[in-house]
Amino acid sequence: MLSTIWQAALRRATPVLLTALACACTVIDKAPVPAVPVGPSAAVTSTSQLPGADLAYSINRRYAQTPGKCFVASPAFDCSGVMLRPAPAGGADTPFWQIGADETNAGYARLSYARQDLPAVTLSASVGFVLADRPTAAGNGQPYDYVCGKAPLAQSLPPCPGNADAVGVSLWNVGNPAALAVQAIYYDVANGGQLSQALRYQKQYYDATGQWMPVLKATIGAGAATAFGFDERDQLDWGFTVAKQLEARHADTRMTCPGNTAGYNCSGVLIRITGCGDFHSWNPSQNSVDRNGVSFSFARVDMLMNATHSGGPGIIMRELQAPTQYPLTWRCEFPVNAGTSSRPSSCGTGTATTPDLRLCDARGINTAAQWLTTHGGAPAGGCALSPSVAQFAVFKELRQTYSNAHNEVVIAAWPQNIPDQLPIDAWFYPTLDAKPGAQYIQQDYMEVTGHFMPVLQVVLTNPAGSIYRYHVADQTGAINTGALLAAPDNWAACQSR
Repeated sequence: MLSTIWQAALRRATPVLLTALACACTVIDKAPVPAVPVGPSAAVTSTSQLPGADLAYSINRRYAQTPGKCFVASPAFDCSGVMLRPAPAGGADTPFWQIGADETNAGYARLSYARQDLPAVTLSASVGFVLADRPTAAGNGQPYDYVCGKAPLAQSLPPCPGNADAVGVSLWNVGNPAALAVQAIYYDVANGGQLSQALRYQKQYYDATGQWMPVLKATIGAGAATAFGFDERDQLDWGFTVAKQLEARHADTRMTCPGNTAGYNCSGVLIRITGCGDFHSWNPSQNSVDRNGVSFSFARVDMLMNATHSGGPGIIMRELQAPTQYPLTWRCEFPVNAGTSSRPSSCGTGTATTPDLRLCDARGINTAAQWLTTHGGAPAGGCALSPSVAQFAVFKELRQTYSNAHNEVVIAAWPQNIPDQLPIDAWFYPTLDAKPGAQYIQQDYMEVTGHFMPVLQVVLTNPAGSIYRYHVADQTGAINTGALLAAPDNWAACQSR
């Protein structure tokens, strides 16, 4: 429970904020690594399998420790400071665990050593990895030795030739990256580091080992300016969590939510085809702004919806009761496609000159039978159901008559250009043709916000448990480190709004 609260507090937190939060927490001592004797000069904690937020805290704590030595006479690197390995030269496709020919000839790999009481390190790249301290590495079955290091913290070790500030460690087997004592991949936002590059390295490591290595957001500078933070949503494996949550919401048939509000607040899936092109797909169109209505569909097992509005890419929102900076407002709903783009105020009937803005309950239509009697002959022109608990029940009952085709929900328009304030859950594609469009939107979002948002495949006709599917290979929009992907120019891929 504490870990869940801690991770929630860290959502979209900056590394500096992480440090502040970490300092306010109670430190829980863990058992020392048995293979290394623990002396009075420092306490060593194992970071094997630590959750990402706890790992970031552990690294920040180690950075702040400033002993002159560890244990009896071990180098200070064993219990303090952070060893950083910048990404190698050679481009984004070069494995981050690569060793240079000069290092092979010298017999050791060079790392930079960062500690709060030392001058700021100068790194050759703004993305790289954190090497575990030696006791932790030994406890995890990934041992290594020091070859040279920074005096006097290195104790009896000689300084590294050509770079007295570096730490030299024994070479690792580049063919077996799982044996390397890497703790995390970092990207340094203080020096131009990009999440896309870090995610690319995360995928490299996963492809090579089948293991997920956490990505940490860092600010690397002098003294207390250095800090590492973790955001569970900025990890490539976050998409699996999103898919699982969507499956659970799709199967959740509650009719009321906490506070006796309608069931759509805590269950079901709000899904919208947005298209893609020379606009940000998370922004409401001008037509939507003018009528204060953005059209979605509401997918849930008892809503019997087997198709989206069209086959283009789109957006999935979190449940309406989820915490967010800009909450969405459910204005009205229709059991079928109601052509709201041409309705007065999205939820009304009539014309622009003679509108009737009353919702169904204000017209005395309070049951599915009454709605069918009044509008069954022309359901697309029917009155809008209100957002009340009672009218949501009517909505569900009507869906038993109008099954398979998509329904339509009107969400109040939100301001332009606030993607990081919206409760976005994922981008999606309902057909393979639309996948490039979803990947384009994903990269556009990454460029604007600096955050990852997963692309999911959504097939509403699939059996429960396989409707919302996440594929790591689909996330090319998030790990593309070059120029922006071009918006697909064919209708099937983008279907611009």
